[in-house]
Amino acid sequence: MTLEEQILNEIDRGRAGFNHGITMGMPKLESIMDGNTRETYTLIMSNSGSGKTSFALYSYVYKPLVAHLDDNDYKCLFISLEMNEISLYIKLLSIYIFETYGIQLSYKEILSRKREYILSDEHYELVKACIPWVTKVKKHLEIYDKKASAKTVYAILKQRLEKMGKFVETETRQIYIPNNQNLVYNVVIDHIALITPSDGRKLKEEIDLLSAYLVTLREKCKISPVVIQQANREQGNIERFKAGKSAFSINDAKDTGNTVQDCNVMIAIYNPYRDGLKTYRKYNIEVLQGAFRSIMVLKNRFGDCDAEVGCNFFGGINYFSELKKPDEIYDYEQYTDPNYLLKDSMKEDNIKENKEDQNNSNLNFIL
Repeated sequence: MTLEEQILNEIDRGRAGFNHGITMGMPKLESIMDGNTRETYTLIMSNSGSGKTSFALYSYVYKPLVAHLDDNDYKCLFISLEMNEISLYIKLLSIYIFETYGIQLSYKEILSRKREYILSDEHYELVKACIPWVTKVKKHLEIYDKKASAKTVYAILKQRLEKMGKFVETETRQIYIPNNQNLVYNVVIDHIALITPSDGRKLKEEIDLLSAYLVTLREKCKISPVVIQQANREQGNIERFKAGKSAFSINDAKDTGNTVQDCNVMIAIYNPYRDGLKTYRKYNIEVLQGAFRSIMVLKNRFGDCDAEVGCNFFGGINYFSELKKPDEIYDYEQYTDPNYLLKDSMKEDNIKENKEDQNNSNLNFIL
């Protein structure tokens, strides 16, 4: 296929709707960055404990999984360098149970780790009823939870890509032909500073090598890397805010700036409650407290950047939901508990019906 034909082919694919991104469950954010799209390297940055992993799980794993559980247009490889496979699946189950049944069961509650708490028989049966959903998810999601170097990750990816397509040598270069042209393949690295240096490289050099591998495979195979990285700034956000600046900038990535240069989209997650702010961008943080996060788009090669979206974050169930504009909120108290997200018409009999039918996963839930 000539260059001209390739250009027209991509345009035709777009006109047919095949270049649209998969939902992140965040409409405002999707209007800025188009959702989960092929061939997009996303960098997610924040301080420790601000919800980076939860955001990646919600918007780059759970939401696209739900949208494509019954087809083959989405797959994810989650390189978890911090959390084991069981823990990640429990967190996904927590989201699923809330959306499907309107019941809040946190990671700690599902595992009976909460102090003086044991999972009830009723909730235990509910969790067991969700296991068939996990079986379906496993067909789309692979979690690698061992130590890994940059070369290890590259080798794993190369092996997976060979199963999902083929590498072909031409006269001038090697090209990749996927079995499914519509596949969005998210490759999540959580988090990149935990990569194991090898061959005498220092941590920064190892991170830079891994990022370079991800760029190569993004360009050749159209994978979509999602890299989670710590921010370098633990203090000083208040001073930046008072100066009229965002809490984070593209210069705040810890350990290396190469990931910032390599990515197509860079997102930062900010928790103003941790910095003791009573208000942030006119949102009442004194009431919302830890249930508020600002999602900042610091870089976007395909559209607008330097934008912020105010969100609820409910860490117990790993759930994000965009908030109304601050001047449209009259009762902040309701936004301190995720139950406001459930439809007013949701009744006990509907919940019981959902328990009997695992496939009606979104009928009683709105964003």
